[in-house]
Amino acid sequence: MVIATVDIGGTGIKFAAMSKEGEILDKQEIATPNDLDGLLNWLKMLLSKREYQGIAMSVPGAVDRKTGTIGGISAVPYIHGFSWYDKLASYELPIHLENDANCVGLSELLAHPELENAACVVIGTGIGGAMIVNGRLHRGKHHLGGEFGYMTTLAPAEKLNNWSQLASTGNMVRYLAEKSGQTDWNGRKIYQEAEAGNTLCQEAIERMNRNLAQGLLNIQYLFDPDVISLGGSISQNKTFIEGVRSAISYFVDRYEEYSVTPEIVACTYQGEANLYGALVNWLQEEGQWPHS
Repeated sequence: MVIATVDIGGTGIKFAAMSKEGEILDKQEIATPNDLDGLLNWLKMLLSKREYQGIAMSVPGAVDRKTGTIGGISAVPYIHGFSWYDKLASYELPIHLENDANCVGLSELLAHPELENAACVVIGTGIGGAMIVNGRLHRGKHHLGGEFGYMTTLAPAEKLNNWSQLASTGNMVRYLAEKSGQTDWNGRKIYQEAEAGNTLCQEAIERMNRNLAQGLLNIQYLFDPDVISLGGSISQNKTFIEGVRSAISYFVDRYEEYSVTPEIVACTYQGEANLYGALVNWLQEEGQWPHS
C-alpha cells in the first residue's frame, strides 16, 4: 500500500509516496506555486508516476472533514473555499485532509505508538497545537481542540494578551526589533547572538521561555498528558528545549502547588512531521491504523 502525502505550506509544497508503515519511498518539494492551477498540475504529474491507494494532505486552516473544504485564511489563499474532494475526484481515491498543526501532533503517534494522551505545541510566527486523547486527535465541537495559542496569560508589566502573541518566535523577533531598532532578526540569529554574549538577545530568549513555561504548565494541569512535544523549526535547537525546561523548573521549584513537571521533548520528525501526520490521519480515518 502506497499513500500520496502532501504538505502545503506558505513557502513550499512537499509530496511523498509513503508506505503504510511510514517509509518514504520518494519525496519531492517545490516552492509554493502562485496559483491553484500550478499546484494541481504539479500534483497531477506526481500522482501519475505510480499507483496510489489514497491521498493524505496537511494544510493550513480549519478543515471541514464532511465537505473537504479548508476554512479560514492562510499564506496560501487559493486553497480555501472549495471542496478538495471534488477537486481531486477524478483520481477516484479516498482523500483525507487535516490541519497542519494537528498533523504535527499526529506524527508523534507514528514515532511513539504507545502514547495515549499527548499535547503538541507548534511554535513559529504564532502558536498552534494539537491534542491526542486515547490515541486519537481531539478536534472538539468547534474544531478548536489544541488551539493553545488562544490561551490568555498575564505577564508582569504587560497587558493581557493571548499566548500566541506573548510566547511565539514571532513575538521574540518583534521584541528584538523594537528594543534594538534593527529589523533583520530571526530565531536563528537571535540564538547565535545570545551565545556570543549579546545580553539583549539573552533577555529576549529568557522572556520567551518564561512565557512558554506558563502556558505549558497550564496545558499540563488542564490536560495532564503523557508528554508535551514542541514543534516548529525552533524546536530542533537543543538550547531552546533546555531553556524551556529550565523555565518550567523555575516555576515548579518556586510554587509548591506544582507537583508534576511536564515532560518536554522536541517533535520527532522535524521538517517532515506534517507528511507523517497526514499519513497517520489517513490511516485512522480509513480504519487502517494498527494501534487503534
